[in-house]
Amino acid sequence: MNAQMKWIGGFLFLFLLMACGNGKQNTKGGNLLDDCTVIGKVVQVGDDKVISCDQREIKNAIRFPVSALVEDVEYIWLDNREDALVSNTRVVPSDNYLLVWGQKQNPFKLFDRKGHFITAIGSYGQGPNEYLNVYDAQLDEINNRIFLLPWQSDKILVFDLQGNSYPPIPICIRAPKGVFHVDYANETVAVVLLPFQGLPAVAWTQDFEGNRKTYIEPEHLEAPQDYSNEVLSGRNTDVFDVSIHCIMPTRVDSLYHYDVQNNRLRPCFTMNFMDDPIPWHGYTELPNYYIGNISSPVQVAAGMFEPSKRTFYIIDKQTLRGAYVQFVNDLMFENIHLSHYDGFELPYFSLEYGYFIQNMEPAGILENIDTAIKSGKLSDKELQELRELQASIHDNNNNCILLARLKK
Repeated sequence: MNAQMKWIGGFLFLFLLMACGNGKQNTKGGNLLDDCTVIGKVVQVGDDKVISCDQREIKNAIRFPVSALVEDVEYIWLDNREDALVSNTRVVPSDNYLLVWGQKQNPFKLFDRKGHFITAIGSYGQGPNEYLNVYDAQLDEINNRIFLLPWQSDKILVFDLQGNSYPPIPICIRAPKGVFHVDYANETVAVVLLPFQGLPAVAWTQDFEGNRKTYIEPEHLEAPQDYSNEVLSGRNTDVFDVSIHCIMPTRVDSLYHYDVQNNRLRPCFTMNFMDDPIPWHGYTELPNYYIGNISSPVQVAAGMFEPSKRTFYIIDKQTLRGAYVQFVNDLMFENIHLSHYDGFELPYFSLEYGYFIQNMEPAGILENIDTAIKSGKLSDKELQELRELQASIHDNNNNCILLARLKK
């Protein structure tokens, strides 16, 4: 591993998830939640067992090292060619490829896991095989396909990994915002959309010609006609997880599993909040944990709101113990935390597709290296190596992708 690869992990602004409450801090090895209170219980809801978490029961605030969640850490510098340049947007990984989300009139771009640029995928625009904003994407390496679902679309765009386009897959209901999964071998598509009032379904399956096979009516999941609301899927386990978040106004909700075979949205996790009205919030499912975030609306202009800094909590699926958490970067140097990141402002990080992912621009990396050098916390050897790394990075470099597989 060269100096540029090695040191980048130790001094980057991975993230600080805000710690709350007055609980003790636990930094010992093993299961970091062993000394924390039980904050959830398993309740029976019809045929389903749901982990119901109670915010009032969260008594602890702990530091949680990133290494407890991940393994196989990679730092992938992307190709510096002009046509390969990307912004700090989302990344969809597969075993041998990285698909970097398009933004600001740039198309999606495909790289191999060494960072070599392969091709642009489609193009920015409103013509055939073009898109303006994409809401969800799937990288199907096994079947040599990439699928993109734009906002407010009635079709899924189809490409191969060489950048060639194919006839799109029509979807039977136009999706204002939607997440999907294409089963290429069986030529079926499962879709879950943000079910604005008046739409006939929240989820359905169909064939590649757009013929609906099964569907689920929205019922209590029907959402107000507000694009602040979201439908999300982390895809960190073997199930199609999905949650629908309404923030205007907020409401009680759950994380679901879309059981395609039985045509069911099965609830699996929910939080009982202390405040009324309930705060803005989100859920993420990992193989061994649920992670949630809590924030409050802050008015920034007439009719415009943004979330406050987010408070995060974590719950172990098996023990149901949990706490508010401050995630810290210990991938290289456990006690050096030079810049904190709350998961809201750029550069985005994500826990999805079975990975911890962060797409980092060189200017931000250099800023954090400078902070590290000025911190007074480094040994002479660390300072020397960090200055060597600083000298090797230029502002016109392409981005670096930090990729770490989630432990199962």
